[in-house]
Amino acid sequence: MRASYLKKMILGYAILMMVSATVGSDDFVVSVTPLLSIPVGPSIEGENLQLFSVGGGVGIKGDFIPSFAPFLYGRLSGEMWLSPLNKADSSLTFIFGGGNGGLYYNILPWLAVKMGGGGGMYLALSDFGMVRNPYAEGGLELDFRLGPALTLRLGGTYKYLFTPTVPLYEGFTAQVGISYDLKGSKKGRDLQIDHTLKPVFPLFYSHYDKNPIGEIILINKETLPLEKVKVSFYVKQYMDTPRSCSEIKMLPAGGKERLPLFALFNDSIFKVTEGTKVAGEIIVEYLYIGSERKIALPVTVQIYNRNALTWDDDRKVAAFITAKDPVVQRFAKNVIASTQKEVFPIISENFRNAFALFQALSAHNMSYSVDPQTPYHAYSNTEEKIDYLQFPVQTLAYRAGDCDDLSVLYASLLESVGIPTALITIPGHIYVAFDCGLSPEKAEKLFDIQNDVLIRDNTVWIPVEITLIKEGFVRSWRIGLQEWAEAKQAGTEGFYLVRDAWKIYEPIGFLEGSTAIPFPSSEEVVEKCKKEVLRFFEMYVKERVLVIQKEGERSKLQAEQIANRKGIVYAQFGFLDKAIEQFKLASQKGNYPPALTNLGNVMYLKGDMEGALQQYQAALRVMPDSVPALLGAARCFYSLGALSQTNEIISKIKKINPNLSLSVELADATVPKIRASESFNAMEGQLWDE
Repeated sequence: MRASYLKKMILGYAILMMVSATVGSDDFVVSVTPLLSIPVGPSIEGENLQLFSVGGGVGIKGDFIPSFAPFLYGRLSGEMWLSPLNKADSSLTFIFGGGNGGLYYNILPWLAVKMGGGGGMYLALSDFGMVRNPYAEGGLELDFRLGPALTLRLGGTYKYLFTPTVPLYEGFTAQVGISYDLKGSKKGRDLQIDHTLKPVFPLFYSHYDKNPIGEIILINKETLPLEKVKVSFYVKQYMDTPRSCSEIKMLPAGGKERLPLFALFNDSIFKVTEGTKVAGEIIVEYLYIGSERKIALPVTVQIYNRNALTWDDDRKVAAFITAKDPVVQRFAKNVIASTQKEVFPIISENFRNAFALFQALSAHNMSYSVDPQTPYHAYSNTEEKIDYLQFPVQTLAYRAGDCDDLSVLYASLLESVGIPTALITIPGHIYVAFDCGLSPEKAEKLFDIQNDVLIRDNTVWIPVEITLIKEGFVRSWRIGLQEWAEAKQAGTEGFYLVRDAWKIYEPIGFLEGSTAIPFPSSEEVVEKCKKEVLRFFEMYVKERVLVIQKEGERSKLQAEQIANRKGIVYAQFGFLDKAIEQFKLASQKGNYPPALTNLGNVMYLKGDMEGALQQYQAALRVMPDSVPALLGAARCFYSLGALSQTNEIISKIKKINPNLSLSVELADATVPKIRASESFNAMEGQLWDE
C-alpha cells in the first residue's frame, strides 16, 4: 500500500514537471541540491530538547520564469530527507512534493535573487507507519550564474509540516547545489535585429567606410543584459573582410540601440556596369553570461551601376572630377605646353590656362547634348531618381555630354593643372567656376568687380557656362555671370568648392578604354585660341580701353596720361604689342617717366633685358626716385648677372620706401631671357606706373 502510493506520487510529480517545462514558460531550470535540515520544533514533552536532530537529504526543483512576467518565478519541487529522532535509535524519512512562487530579480548579469513561498504534501515514513499531510514553506535563494546553462545555487527555506493537532516538524533547510537550464544552450539568442540598407553607388565605395550605408536597431529580448556587443557588415563578393561598424559595452535586458552600418568595399565593385543585387551579412557578436554568441543575419544589398548617383547632395558630383586621371592630365598638360609659346591673355596663369583648356575642348569637337534617358534638368530636382553621369575620360571619348558631364570634364582638366574650381548650381542646371588667381585688389584694376567676376571669401572666381563650348570662352563667361546673377536674385543659387567636396566624396579613377582617345593637334588648339583672343579683345579689352578714354577726357587728363593708362590695360591683358604702341605714344616727348617705365616692363616681359634697362634708365634720368623704374632696373641687372648693381638699387629702394615688400623672383642670372614658364609670375608681379 505504501509503496503503491509513493510510486503514484512520484509519477504525478514528474508529469507536472514536464508539463510546466512546455506550457507558459520561457525558462525552465532543473536543479539538484543536497539539503541540511535544522529543526526548531517541536520539542520533546517535558524536556528542553527538540524531537528531531539535524538531518539531511536531497532535493530536485524545476523553476520556470513566465515570458510575460520575467520578474516572477514558479517552482515544482520534490525533496527527501532523513531526520533522526532524539533519544531514539530510529528516524523519520520525509518525502515532499509541491510548488511555490515569488519574486525574481537580477542584481547583476551573473547574480540573481529569488524570494517566495508555497507548499504541498509530505509523507513521513517510519517503522511504525506513514503520515500524509500538507506543508507550507518560504525562503530566499541566491543564484550565481556560471554560464547560460549552469548556476550555483545557495538558499535557505523555512518549512512547517501540518498534522491535525500539532506540527510534526518545523525548521530550516540549507542548500547548496547546481542548477541546469534546459534551454540554456539556446539562451542569449533572443536578439531582435531590424535593419535598413541604402542602395550602394560604386562610385562612392570608399565613402561608405566613414559614412553609413545603413543602420540596425538591436532589441534585447532576453531577461539578462548582453555585453561587449560588436556589429560588423560583410558583402563577400565585394569586401575583403567584414567591416567592424560599432561596439557597445552593454545592451540591457529589454534595451534598444540604434547603430550605423559601414562598409569597406574593394575596387572590384567599381566594375559593376549594370545594377545588381548581392548577398550580404550583418554580424552581431556579444557575450551572454560570459558565453560567446554570434548572429549572422543574411541581407540583400542593391548595387547600382558605377555611373549612377542621386542629387540629394550636389557635392556628390565631385567624386566624378578625377583630376589625377592620367588621360585627363595628359590632355591638359599637352594643351598648356602647346599654348604657352603663344601670346594669349595673361591676366593670370590660372586665367590663361582655363582659357586655353576651354578652347581645346572646342578643338576636340566637344558638344553639349542633353541625355535623353536621364536629363540633368529633370533629375537634379528629384532626390530619389537615379542619374547617369559620365567620367571625364568617357566624355572625352564620346565628345558629348549633358551639362553635368561637361562640368565634370572641365573641372577635372582645371584641377589637373592646379586651378581650384567650384560647381555652380541653379534650378535644372550646373556649370563651373574657377579661381582666376588674383586678389580682389588686383582684380579691381582689371575688371568691373560687380559685374565681371564673383567674389567669395576673398577669392575672385570666373564662372563659365560650359554648355556653350561651341560659342567660345568669352560668351560662356558672360552667360555664366548672367545666370548666376539671376539665380542669386531669386535665392536659388548653389556654390560648392570642389576641393571641399572631395573631403566627403573622394574621386575614383576610371581607366577602362581610355588609351585610344585621339587629342586635337597643337595647331588646332592654338588656332582656336587665337580666334577667341580676337573676340576677347573686341568684346572686353576694347571696351575697357574705351572706358579709360572717356574717363580721361572727362577728367581732363593729359594725352600722355590717357595713352599710358590704355597701354597698362593692353599689357595687363597680354596684348603687349598694342601696349608698346600706347607707351611710345605717351613717351614720345621723352619726359614722361611712367610711360618709359611701363615700356621697359613690356620689353622685360618679351625677354629684351637690355632694351628694358635702357627704358628704366631713361625714366630714372627724369625721376631718379621712381620706385617702379628702380625695381625694373634691378630685375634687369639680376637677369643679366650684374648682382652688385642689383644690390645697389635694392638698397636705394629700401631707403626711399622702407615699408615696400620686395620680391625679386627672376630667372637665373646665367639665363639672359626670362623663361616662358616665369612670364606669368613676372606679369602678375609687375609694378605698372600710372
